[in-house]
Amino acid sequence: MEGVFKKELAKITLLKKLGLDCEVTFFANQNKYIFNSDIKIKIIKIDENLNLIQRIRRARYIAHVIGNQIKNLDYPDCVLFRYPYHILYYSKNILKKKRRCKVVFEHNTKESDEFKLLTGCFSQIFLQEIFLGRFIRSQADAIVGVTNEITQYQLKRCHNPDKPHITIGNGIDVASVPLRHHPPLITTELHLIFVANVSRWHGIDRLIRGLATNDGKTAIILHVAGEGAELPNLKKLVNDYGLAKKVIFHGFVTGQSLDELFNACHIAVGSLGLHRVGLKESSTLKVREYCARGIPWIIACQDPDFPDDFPYIHRIHADESPVNCEELLEFAKRVCKDPEHPQKMRDYAMDHLDWSIKMKKLKEFLEKLVGESPSDLV
Repeated sequence: MEGVFKKELAKITLLKKLGLDCEVTFFANQNKYIFNSDIKIKIIKIDENLNLIQRIRRARYIAHVIGNQIKNLDYPDCVLFRYPYHILYYSKNILKKKRRCKVVFEHNTKESDEFKLLTGCFSQIFLQEIFLGRFIRSQADAIVGVTNEITQYQLKRCHNPDKPHITIGNGIDVASVPLRHHPPLITTELHLIFVANVSRWHGIDRLIRGLATNDGKTAIILHVAGEGAELPNLKKLVNDYGLAKKVIFHGFVTGQSLDELFNACHIAVGSLGLHRVGLKESSTLKVREYCARGIPWIIACQDPDFPDDFPYIHRIHADESPVNCEELLEFAKRVCKDPEHPQKMRDYAMDHLDWSIKMKKLKEFLEKLVGESPSDLV
């Protein structure tokens, strides 16, 4: 989740620089997400490993905190929620009450499909989303989606195509990551890097199954930097295929150690399994970091921030087939021939992906939204 916290801090920081008076509240199980910043940051510590009764109590506590915040806001204040599953618990207690501020939901996925994959179709959170999702969305004054596909899905869920909405893809603080120093041209080894909180929709099992069929002269080695719920399944798959020397699990890596790992790799790996949560488009944080660092990547979906002919992406089919290692190797050799490719990718990131570009659009949207008369507020 560290990437999510960095994203939200970067957004608020840029909005403040653009002239908005901002503060942010994080609900987290630890305080490591506090960064040096001149914005107001409130960390509400919550526990994660709880039983059902404890989760209900935690939800009520969250409802109490957010309820008080909304109660103390007035026109023309605006609350931007990153749509969380917790909102299913406190929606009736908070969103339906009269308020004098605007409430906006930001959606990063099709929640019902994601909850179903993570917890199953009979889980409490999935059923709550199915039965309460429409009501919850109806209480929001506006919707922000990170892809057109997600935005249209949310409008359909709330049965209100006229609800104010905008699509703004994820961005990155380009200056926060160093430019990669790419390794020598590929000879006997191709090194891949995947960085994420590893989940099933990342589809890394597709790459591992592809590596199991690779019998070419060039060895392909995958470096997995991160932890996550899917990691035990991937380790078992690696063991079953006898790929212990071809897939290296580094655990959580950050700082200089992560920079050095990027410098040692030729190609990065984006999400290869988003079709498992019903998505055809993505706007993931990791590929924006890849672009800012200057490392080409493989992906199995469309991303509206990158044109179809963007030369530094190797797109594969969004299905369950193993990754074709020969095609991946050909792509890697082609893009790595240009010694200037890292700088060209970083230039693109600065012009199209930096939060300074993205937040200008969000600021204009929010200002237009709160420009309505206070009598129009919920």
